[in-house]
Amino acid sequence: MNEVITAIMERRSIRSFTTEMVKDGELEAILQAASYAPTFRNTQAWFVLALVGLDRIRALDARLKEASLVPGFDRYRDFVSNPSYTVNYKNAPLFVIVGVNPEISNCPLQDGSLVIGNILLAAHSLDLGACWINQLGAVANEPGFRAYLTSLGFPATHSLVGSVAIGHVKGEPPKATERRHGQITILR
Repeated sequence: MNEVITAIMERRSIRSFTTEMVKDGELEAILQAASYAPTFRNTQAWFVLALVGLDRIRALDARLKEASLVPGFDRYRDFVSNPSYTVNYKNAPLFVIVGVNPEISNCPLQDGSLVIGNILLAAHSLDLGACWINQLGAVANEPGFRAYLTSLGFPATHSLVGSVAIGHVKGEPPKATERRHGQITILR
């Protein structure tokens, strides 16, 4: 089997990380892979914001917790109200936020999802762990949180699609679960 298909089949969501930093070359490779994701009519209307280091990620985490307590943005309230909860599973030293401009792309969710898919596969190919994080999307438009994202450089014009915690795997990665049967039909 070729390397790409093997990587797709071996990649798992990692939720336990060491505090070892992701090397600059690894970060650059991940972001370059993100930039090659296919997009609607090649609009490349995505934006990637990479937060490097636990201090930056903890600041984001604090803002996420505040926004999740605002009425109407409580989808993840149970998670974030737990004192031990962190958006990066405590240690992932790299956190990547992906958005797409819906005024340019007719398919922002799909375009952003493909960018995230490339990020996940690139991290795996570099022997790093990664996990797609959805919590930011639930509060992305809470005014205080949105202002914070904008202050970090995330464009106000972009819809937040998702984010990814990335770092060195702590312990053994999980094994693949058995694939569901009956999910694929081939008509000839």
